[in-house]
Amino acid sequence: MLDEKKLLESLEGLEGPELERLKDFLAGHKLKSLEFEGREIDYLICGEGPQTLLSFAGGWGPPQLLYETILSFEETSRVVVVDISPFREPDIMCRGINAVLKTEGLDQVILLGQSFTGIIAQLYFRRNFRRVNGMVLTCTPAPLKEKCKKWALNLMRILPVGLFKPIVKKKMSGYLEFEKEVSDKVKNRLMFRTELMKNILGQYFNRRVMLSAVELAFAFSWEGAYQPDEFHDWQGKILIITCEDDPLHADAEVLISSLPSAEMFKLPTGFKHVAPLVKKEDVDARIQNFIGGLRH
Repeated sequence: MLDEKKLLESLEGLEGPELERLKDFLAGHKLKSLEFEGREIDYLICGEGPQTLLSFAGGWGPPQLLYETILSFEETSRVVVVDISPFREPDIMCRGINAVLKTEGLDQVILLGQSFTGIIAQLYFRRNFRRVNGMVLTCTPAPLKEKCKKWALNLMRILPVGLFKPIVKKKMSGYLEFEKEVSDKVKNRLMFRTELMKNILGQYFNRRVMLSAVELAFAFSWEGAYQPDEFHDWQGKILIITCEDDPLHADAEVLISSLPSAEMFKLPTGFKHVAPLVKKEDVDARIQNFIGGLRH
């Protein structure tokens, strides 16, 4: 579990409103836990509204890392963020997620997933689409079996986590490298998020978390492409958010052609995989509009 006091102390050298927003968020949003089949599932639940937005944490950070998403939607929706890092098998993970929903008295949901958490959203959707009213996938992969590299999975299973952390931190630094100019407000937001993720990485990221992400991502690809009648009679809708210079844009094209009732929203080029962070206000507005058009 994340030591929030230690995290805030590690960020005290940063200036600007982002740190105060995070402090206020942590003060008003307390993590909950659920015992499930010998595992402890951490999650956040907050907000009010006629619909429930379900998203996920794990991989790069705990539920608190999604504070910006929660703050964007909690005034109009109930928001649940489940930490899936205790799981390596998709079926057990989905049962655990459903156990959280049952505990909170929730049924129908709208899934939100971006990048890695888009993988988790699709794993859940594939097994529980009847209780999903809609799904938003942002800059995320498609399940393609040809992406499965057994040797890479085996290497990750034996790779010391201490060697992996510097690689991840270097990747995070790339969030600040893009072609177009951005406002000071956006630049400061991205710098804060990068430092936040680096500090969380030191606390949260361990061998269990790493293997959970790797095993689930491999299982996702191994399941292969969606079949034409896989979601027969499903009445929901799907929003695919992408940009043409994102490394996963080709996957977005696969998703739009293989998932039912899917529509695409393209962000401006020049920002690659961090376009949703740079254009956060546009993304939030489009998602709100999409949610408003769903049947609840």
